[in-house]
Amino acid sequence: MKKINILGVNLAIAKKTEIHNFIRAALFGHRARQIVTPNPEFLLAAQKDKAFWRVLNNADLAVPDGFGLKCAAWLKGVNLTRFPGSDLMLEILKLAEAQKARVAIVNRQDGLSSEQAIRQVLRQRFPKLNFVIKSLPKKDSADDAQWLKNFGPKILLVNFGAPEQDKFIVNIKDQLPSLKLAMGVGGSFDFLTNKRVRAPKLFRALGLEWLWRLLIQPKRIKRIFNAVIIFSLTAAVWRIRSFFYRPSIVAMIITPQKEVLLLNRLGPRDYWGLPQGGIDGLESAEQAAKRETFEETGLKNIKILASFKNIFKYRWPSSYTNSGYKGEKQTLFIISYNGPLLVVKVSPDEHKAYKWVRLDRLAAESGKVHETAYKLFLEKLKTVKDIGY
Repeated sequence: MKKINILGVNLAIAKKTEIHNFIRAALFGHRARQIVTPNPEFLLAAQKDKAFWRVLNNADLAVPDGFGLKCAAWLKGVNLTRFPGSDLMLEILKLAEAQKARVAIVNRQDGLSSEQAIRQVLRQRFPKLNFVIKSLPKKDSADDAQWLKNFGPKILLVNFGAPEQDKFIVNIKDQLPSLKLAMGVGGSFDFLTNKRVRAPKLFRALGLEWLWRLLIQPKRIKRIFNAVIIFSLTAAVWRIRSFFYRPSIVAMIITPQKEVLLLNRLGPRDYWGLPQGGIDGLESAEQAAKRETFEETGLKNIKILASFKNIFKYRWPSSYTNSGYKGEKQTLFIISYNGPLLVVKVSPDEHKAYKWVRLDRLAAESGKVHETAYKLFLEKLKTVKDIGY
């Protein structure tokens, strides 16, 4: 499926028939697949929660849910089809009943709908559905999966709410050999049990579910304000940024033995590269270099020897973005480090490993994506007398 990136999260550009086909295919697949249903609140939360951002982007299918996402897509010239998570859950339950697929439901212990209420409504709506339901604390660690293993579900539905439900699925899905499809369903069961009243069809058609929620639940005004106003402003800022390159720094940290530090970045693309990062707010490039070096490596005994402003500029692929920019323009910092090599502490939110390599092996040991830039960096390094390269 084609994708559109909104606030750093890749969303499926798909028709309902394509989503239905994905679900059917998943039930006959060879591994567990995860569906997420991002709405404006999800995307705002992912700006601060990198682990949640990774969950959303690593999911097998991200189905847009919320009129705000449709509006944000219009800013990019895309007519995005949104599919409410509650509707998607009903489609999955109908298919599960027809296919005789086992369904496990993890219910929020302190949620609006009790196990008994959910069990009763499912038996009424889907009398032939084979399911089990268990209530757990919202922040359950997913360590106790034996009851799920014993049941052997093909489908797992979790209603903790985001981001807990989606993280729960990530932590548990590989423990369930029988699992084919998993999805966080938020408050969808509350509509089935009539604990919450869904917006009328006219409100949904006009994208005014937020107004309906405000009318019947005025205490949610802060959440609605974030989802409608803050999200819209943030999406507009990202659209403006998409015409510019993000200023950033890249740090070439070198030892007296002519070794340079490389980090293995987290994410679907597994490659090595120099420490790098954006320049925040009003900080200078030098301040950013010192901050990023410490945040990504933990190294303190460093000395900046030289810098080369905006030495390299590149455009990001359409499927990837950072803070909405078109690409990145890098200022290179040559940094000397004279200390023990095994004290590097990589940032667990960004990297999974590190290694020191000889300078003449920099290009070979790094990812292909950096080849052009790093050859240029090495040429500039020859002009730095204190290194003697």
